[in-house]
Amino acid sequence: MKNLNLEWLICREPVHIGGADSSSRGNNNPIYRLPDRTPVIPGSSLRGALREAAEHHDQENITSQVNSWFGSQYRPLEEGETIEGESNQGSQTSPGAIAISWAWPVWWPVHVLGYGHWWVSCPTWLNRVQHFRSQDSLNFSPNNIYVTDQTLVEQNKLYLRWLQLTDLAHDTQALPAPQEVINNRWIIVPDDAINLIVDMGLVRQPRVSLLDEPNQDGTLVKNLFAVEGLPPGAVFLFTWTTRDVGTLNTEHWPRFLHDEHYLGGLWSVGYGRIEILSLAES
Repeated sequence: MKNLNLEWLICREPVHIGGADSSSRGNNNPIYRLPDRTPVIPGSSLRGALREAAEHHDQENITSQVNSWFGSQYRPLEEGETIEGESNQGSQTSPGAIAISWAWPVWWPVHVLGYGHWWVSCPTWLNRVQHFRSQDSLNFSPNNIYVTDQTLVEQNKLYLRWLQLTDLAHDTQALPAPQEVINNRWIIVPDDAINLIVDMGLVRQPRVSLLDEPNQDGTLVKNLFAVEGLPPGAVFLFTWTTRDVGTLNTEHWPRFLHDEHYLGGLWSVGYGRIEILSLAES
């Protein structure tokens, strides 16, 4: 393995990646989360979205690199077809030159009553970035809530929608974040409060599926359900590295990676647009 490359993944529109148990949730179609309720983006989802974008790219110097970057996909052998060195049971997949990690949350946008949108994080999320950067952990008290606005500290009161926060401390230390977060206001909450704030910031949209013809009750409504989405402005961190297989075009890969991409389901209704920025350049 070569050196890790760190990237910000920023949601520009709501992003929906369904959980493994979505089919058992009735009318609720939730986002993917870990058992501790942390919202994450599986590496397979990100890799698949990038591969599809490369396969349908309008430049031949990108489409020609798909198998080199991502590996060849499984293809059953046709009748009578053989591949040298392989059995007749089917063609084996080959690894690509790019290895992509899961994307982990770092900053979460939440509306603060009377103050507009702020970005919220917690020590665990921030120190994960520090770990990947091989830097010392950030020092936060487990009981305090840190904000950049001195006025709020003097008032010692802050409302995140229905949640009142107290024990506020002023902090302007340099934190790992894209420039748009650095240029705005942020809040650091204890680890045990972040999941509640994640729930606050999620996009939830009611949707309806219709029948082709009215049913016996005269209705066209087949099903009502709600879809969750990662909110616009949510910031994730992921890493990629290269393996000693395939051929990585060092000119085309970074340029392709930092194109606009779409991730997850519901692209046709405006979900999924993301931006990828290099941590080193942000």
